Amino acid sequence: MSIRVFVANDHGILRGALRAVIDMQQDMEVVGEAVTGSDAEIGINDTQPDVVLMDISMANGGERDIVAAMKRIRSSTRIVVLTFQEKLGYIGVARSVEYVSKRVMNTELLSAIRAVAQERTFTDASIERESAQRSARTSQN
Repeated sequence: MSIRVFVANDHGILRGALRAVIDMQQDMEVVGEAVTGSDAEIGINDTQPDVVLMDISMANGGERDIVAAMKRIRSSTRIVVLTFQEKLGYIGVARSVEYVSKRVMNTELLSAIRAVAQERTFTDASIERESAQRSARTSQN
C-alpha cells in the first residue's frame, strides 16, 4: 500500500522536484498539488492523503490558518512542514506537525514522510541541534 502524499508549495520548480522524488519511491505516490492554502484545502478534501507536505511560507501567507484547516478537513492526515527557519520560536506554528528544514531536505524528507505516515514523530536533526543549543545558552545565563 502506497503512502498518499499531497504537496502544497507555491514554487513550481520545487513542487515538481518533490513530486519526482516522491513518485520514484515504491512506497509513495503524489495524489495532488496546490499552490495556495485555499487550493490545498480543496485538494486535501478531494484526495484524502495520508501526508501533506507543505511549505511553511507560501506566498499567500496564513500558515497557521492553513494548518488548522488541514487538520479540520482530515484530522488523520499528518503534516510535514518544509521550512528554512530553524529557530524554534518561528517553527511553533502548530502541534501535531513535523518539520523538515529545507537545508537538509535531501537527506531527511523521505524519512519524515515515512515516519509520520506510520504515526511516529520525526525530528529533523538540524532543528534538534538548534533546540539543544538554545537550551545550553539558557542554562548558562
